Amino acid sequence: MTNTDMYLAPDTASKKNKGTKKTKGTKKSKTQRRAAKALAYFALIFTGLAVLAEPWLLIPVAALMLAIALWD
Repeated sequence: MTNTDMYLAPDTASKKNKGTKKTKGTKKSKTQRRAAKALAYFALIFTGLAVLAEPWLLIPVAALMLAIALWD
């Protein structure tokens, strides 16, 4: 029993860990994942076109990729 379960009513504490959050909102999370994937591909394509137009833009792009890779 966790600290928060001590303050809940007995029937609420037992219902809390039933796993209802896993099935709740799956359509929304799937839509969010699709939107995030589309945005990531758009950013990748836009960055590629910008680097092709101006090769010096590769420096900040490489620095950003390195910073993301080293992020803890």
